[in-house]
Amino acid sequence: MKVRGFRNAVIAGLTLGAPSALAQTEITVTATPPEATRLDDRTVYDLANNLQAKGGGSVADILTALPAVSVDPAGKVRVHGAAVTVMVDGKPSAALRGMPLATALQSMPANTIAKIEVITDPGPEFRGDAGIVVNLVTRKPRSPAAKADLGAGIGPQGRRSGSAAGSFGVGAWTFNGSVDVRDDIRYDLLDIDRTAKNADGSAAGRLVEHRSTFVPYTNTTGTLGISYAASAHDTVSLAGEGALRHRPRQYRDDLGVYGSDGGVTSRSVTQDRAPQHFDHASLTGDYVRKGVVGGDTLTAKASHEDHETLRDQTDDELFQVPASVEDIYRQRHTERELIDTVSGDYVLPLPREGQLKLGFQVESDRVQSAYQAGTVGGPGDGGFGATPAARFGLNRTLSAGYASYQRLLGPWLAKGGLRVESMATRFLAGADGMPDSNDLRWLPSLSLGRDLSPESRLTFSYTRRIDRPTTEQLNPLQTIVGATTILGNTGLRPSRTDSVAAGYTYTAAKVTASGSLYARRLTDDIVDYRYAAAPGDTALVSTVENAGSGTSAGLDLAVDFHVGPDWAVGLSSDLSHVRESIPVGGGNYNGALFTHLTKVNLTWTPAEGDRLQLQAQLHGRSPEAGGTRSGYQSVTLSYGHDVTSRLKLIVTANDVFNGVRRVTWIDTPQYRERSELAVPGQIVYFRLTYRLGGDENKAGAAAP
Repeated sequence: MKVRGFRNAVIAGLTLGAPSALAQTEITVTATPPEATRLDDRTVYDLANNLQAKGGGSVADILTALPAVSVDPAGKVRVHGAAVTVMVDGKPSAALRGMPLATALQSMPANTIAKIEVITDPGPEFRGDAGIVVNLVTRKPRSPAAKADLGAGIGPQGRRSGSAAGSFGVGAWTFNGSVDVRDDIRYDLLDIDRTAKNADGSAAGRLVEHRSTFVPYTNTTGTLGISYAASAHDTVSLAGEGALRHRPRQYRDDLGVYGSDGGVTSRSVTQDRAPQHFDHASLTGDYVRKGVVGGDTLTAKASHEDHETLRDQTDDELFQVPASVEDIYRQRHTERELIDTVSGDYVLPLPREGQLKLGFQVESDRVQSAYQAGTVGGPGDGGFGATPAARFGLNRTLSAGYASYQRLLGPWLAKGGLRVESMATRFLAGADGMPDSNDLRWLPSLSLGRDLSPESRLTFSYTRRIDRPTTEQLNPLQTIVGATTILGNTGLRPSRTDSVAAGYTYTAAKVTASGSLYARRLTDDIVDYRYAAAPGDTALVSTVENAGSGTSAGLDLAVDFHVGPDWAVGLSSDLSHVRESIPVGGGNYNGALFTHLTKVNLTWTPAEGDRLQLQAQLHGRSPEAGGTRSGYQSVTLSYGHDVTSRLKLIVTANDVFNGVRRVTWIDTPQYRERSELAVPGQIVYFRLTYRLGGDENKAGAAAP
C-alpha cells in the first residue's frame, strides 16, 4: 500500500534497492504494411513504400504492423510468443536491451531504417540472446550523388517532429548523417482491485487503486557516418550515434486499503513527479574486405557504447487517512553502462551453393547503479533524510566464436552451425554472497530447404538459443511503484529455448503465401514472481526467478495478393497453443490456452500519387502468472499524397477506435486481482516531407 508507514517499513527491512523497472514504459503503436520477402530463416520487410515510416513514425510504430510481431501496451516485443532480441545491422546495443528497449524503439525514427528482418531461425552468427532476432537494417548511401530529405510533422496537444537526413560523396569518400527531433505524449490509466487472502482462502483485506500516468517525450537522435573506399576490395567506415531521450513522467495515484470487514484502513492520494532520461552514445568502426579470394568477405568491427539512465521520483501526498506529516517521499535511481565490443566475421562462397562462415565476438559490459530513497528531511540532506545510497555494480565479459557451413545435398540445401558463448560475471557491489560465475553455452543449429517447384519451397529447422538476464533483472536494488516493491535477482541464469519449425512458401506474380508450423520448449524461463509482502497483506513484492517452463506450438500463416491494379491486401494470423508453469505466491501456476495474433493490411491507390493504407490487428488472450490477460484491437489509417515529385503530405490516424485496453485476472493462494490498463492512442498526425537532390524522376519512389 502506498502510505508512508508501509514505505518506511520496507526501507528499514531491506538493505537492497531498485532495479530499472521504476519507470513505466507505455507504448501505443500502430502502422501500415511494409513489403515482405520471405527467406528460409527470416522474413525481410522493405520500408521504401511504408507511409508510417515516411510520415515520421517510430520503429515501434512499424514493428506492430509486421505479421507475427506483437508489441504490447507496455512495450514488450514478442514473436511466436517468444522473447525477442532487437539488433541494429546485426549487432546488439545497450539501448535495445531490457527496460530501455520500449523508450528506444519509440524514439528511433523509422525513416533511418531501410528494412526490418524478423529472423525466426537465427544462425550461429547472431548472439545467443533470445530465440528470435529482429534486425533493423539502417539506410546507407548507395551513390556519391548529394541528396537529402527533410520532414516536419504536427499532432494534437503539442506533438511535433522534425527530421533531416542526407548523404554525399567526394571521390572515394562518402558522408551521411541524420537528425530527428520529436515531442510526443503518452497516457495510460490503470485500475487495480486486489483482495488479500488468509490461509483458509477468506478475505484478509482489499486494495483499490486508480493511477493515471502522463508521459511527455522529448527525443533527439542524431547519426554521422564516414566511409572511405581504400581500394576496389577495401572499405573503412566510422559511425557515431547519439540520443537524448527525456520523458518526465507524472502520475496521480488514488489508493485505498480496506480491512476484512470492509472498513477503511488507509486512504491516500499522491501526486508524482519523475524526471527521467535514457541517454545513449556510441562510436563504431568497420573494416570490410571483399572479393579477394573467390568472392569472400572479411568484416572487422569495434564499438564503444555509453548508456546513462536517470529516474528521480518525488511523491507529494495530497490527501491521507490517517493523517501523517510525512507527506513528501523521494527515490532516485541512476545507472551507467559502458560496453566495448570487438568482432570479426569471414564468409567464403563454395561450389554447390556452399558457404563457410566463421566469426568471433568479445564484449566487455560494465554497469554501475545507485539507489537512494526516503522521506524528504531538512535543508542540506539531499532530499532523502538520513537514508544512505545503496549501490550495485557488475562486470560481464562475453567471449564467443561460431562456425557454419552450407552446401547442396541432392535437392536439399543443408546448413549446420555451432556457436560457443562464455559469459564471465563479476559482482562489484550490492550482491552480498553472490559468487562470480562463468557460464559456458553450446548453441547448435540445423536447417534444410528445397525447391518443390519454381514457385514453392519447403524448409525445416532446429535451433537452440538462450536468453541471458538483463542488468535490470540482475540489479537487486529496490523500487516502490504504487503498492508494489520491485527487486531484481542476482542469482538468475540464462533461460534456454529449443525450437523446431517447418515452413512452406509459394511465390507467384501477384500472390505470395507462406505457412510455418513451429514448436518451442522453454527451460529456466525468467519470469515475474509476485507475492504478498506479508501474510494477508495487500502490498506485493515483485521479482524475477528462473522458475518458468513450458511449451508453445502454433501455425503462422501469411498471404499477400493484389486485387486488380489498385488494391494490395495482406493477411496474417499466428495461431498458437501455450502451456506454461509459473511460480505465484504460495504455489505454482500451470496454465494453458489457445490464442492468436491476426493482422489485416490494405493498400488502395486510387490515382497516381495518392495512396490510402489501413492496418488492423486483433490480439488474443495471453497467459499471466496466476491468470490470464485479455486481448485488444486497434485500427490505423494513413493517407499519402504527392504534392509534387519531391513534396509529400502524409496523414496518419492512429488507433481509430481507441481500442488498446487490456484486462488481467489473477487468482493465487495469496491474493485475487483484477486490473485494467487503458492506453488512449486516438491521435491524428500531419507530416510534410521534401527531397533535395538525387534523381527527380525517382523521387516519388524513394524513401525519405
